[in-house]
Amino acid sequence: MEELDFKGLLDHFTKKGFQRGEQVILGHFGTVQTLLSLIFEEPCNVYDIRMDEKDGEIVRTINLRAGGPDEVVVCEAMSHIPIDRNRFDVVHDITSGKLGLGQIVVVHEIPNHRVLSEVGHDNKAFWRTYVIEGPNLIIEIHEHFPREPFEKVGWIGRIDWPNLNYQRSMQPEEG
Repeated sequence: MEELDFKGLLDHFTKKGFQRGEQVILGHFGTVQTLLSLIFEEPCNVYDIRMDEKDGEIVRTINLRAGGPDEVVVCEAMSHIPIDRNRFDVVHDITSGKLGLGQIVVVHEIPNHRVLSEVGHDNKAFWRTYVIEGPNLIIEIHEHFPREPFEKVGWIGRIDWPNLNYQRSMQPEEG
């Protein structure tokens, strides 16, 4: 399901000074892989899948790349999946690594809603954190989009302002 509070979403983005291209990506709740493939006009592929189990949850990191032979990372994603709060078949599909998280929700026809909990941007990147919730389903996803590839294709404009916001690390915290 999509976020239905359009006015609230628009007000939130406007107050924080997001460009339209950033708003489209950060406010989109379909599969980000499809959206990025449309933006870059070629398939956006998943690479560097890493999964660790720690303290009863799966921490999954991936990179999405676009650009043909000179592929560049266009999205880094880190997900936290509590094992005891998710269906067995969902956990199984996540650990198999064959489907994206959004695809798993669709394949299993799980009614869900998505809650955008954080957005940010600076002169190097823009990012969001959201939660997918449904019956026996909860997944927190943080996505980080480096600005440069989007600037190169004209999706967003260049911003020349100080790097005042934090850069959230996409690596799991060490023990």
